Amino acid sequence: MGKGKKAGKLWKRLAAEIDRIRVVDCHSHMKSRESYYAEGGGPDLFNLMAYFRRDFNDLVTPEQVRTFDAATSADERWGVLREALDRGRNVSYWRHHLVTFRGLFGFKDEELTDGNWRKLNEEIVERGRDPEWYHHVLKDRCNIQTGILNVDPFAPACEPEYAVPSVRIEQWLELCDKPMVDRIAEFTNSAILDLRSLEAALEKALLGYKKQGAVAIKSAHAYRRTLLHEPQSVATVERLFQKTLKGEELAPPDRKRFEDYLVFWLAEKAGELGLVFQLHCGTQTNWGHIPHSDPLHLCNLLRHARHTKFDLFHAGYPWTVEHGLIGKHYPNATVSMCWMYVISMEGSRRTLDEWIDLVPACRILGFGSDVHFPENVYGHLQMAKRCLTDVLVKKVEQDYLSEEAAVDLAWKMLRQNALDLFGLPEDDWGA
Repeated sequence: MGKGKKAGKLWKRLAAEIDRIRVVDCHSHMKSRESYYAEGGGPDLFNLMAYFRRDFNDLVTPEQVRTFDAATSADERWGVLREALDRGRNVSYWRHHLVTFRGLFGFKDEELTDGNWRKLNEEIVERGRDPEWYHHVLKDRCNIQTGILNVDPFAPACEPEYAVPSVRIEQWLELCDKPMVDRIAEFTNSAILDLRSLEAALEKALLGYKKQGAVAIKSAHAYRRTLLHEPQSVATVERLFQKTLKGEELAPPDRKRFEDYLVFWLAEKAGELGLVFQLHCGTQTNWGHIPHSDPLHLCNLLRHARHTKFDLFHAGYPWTVEHGLIGKHYPNATVSMCWMYVISMEGSRRTLDEWIDLVPACRILGFGSDVHFPENVYGHLQMAKRCLTDVLVKKVEQDYLSEEAAVDLAWKMLRQNALDLFGLPEDDWGA
């Protein structure tokens, strides 16, 4: 882990302890090893952009975005990227990549320029061709034990050496549309004639996922609708579902009623089956309606499904204090820092500073990469370690936290809490 020039002895001790931790990546979108080494699947300077791509899309013109995507040469892409960097290189989304370039590819300069980008790109491409590079980055450089990997509900593949599955199920909220009903019926080999048989088919799918090693289900429906879910009667939803089975389109208020019912049902069923329910909260994509993802909308769902373990994502940013209060007052909620460090390092420090005072240590997940390439996992993890070390030093020096408690916090947040929450077999991987 990188350290500042004036890092003191306490900072260095805590950083060394954190570097020893075999981390669990609590929210992963990692490319499989097979797809990484497939033709066109490996890294270069331009496909490693991760979340900076979202800023990039609006820092340049739509025509430039099309030019970048259709470019047949690295020079064309660099010309567009250079202009985006001129307008927005300050953001954490971009600085994430400077951390990666310096730590993995020997990049020594302060910024990317006309004079150095080509050599860096060649180094990235060359390293990515090494058949051991993928494993080396994740296991040796990141010291990642495993990741909780988003998988498609209709193709829930996972490489056990690197991850365990979390099945992304927001597609199921489209079950108020007949084509999705037919797809679920085919996938589960079920006859779906009413609400009860739909629920039976979904339970069959969930049991199948669990048999294949799934530890969680995940939904990111807050990207398109509010997280406020209201209880619905079975009779109301049965009536709506019968319309769906006839191919009728539900009006928006009725679609929400159906979706609300299904989210409540999934929360209850996840608890019964021992699956964690992961939910996107907080920060949005470009043009997303930010108020939709306010984590306070979830309070009635948390109270309703008290036996279910919830994993609430992204620190609820910008509602980080509210997110922390949920972690404090709802024993079935774990609050996660996944994605946060590349969103804002300073926001991450403020969040951790308050949460360490507020939330019981056992309910904080300290890292989730939320990226597709091993190289970007590395950069994000370095940012996480830096922020966590900075905050723990402050808590020890100013806020009466002992050094022993600080080390214990780091181990819990980066490893032990995830093992406990997802039921991962610690003895199989070692400590």
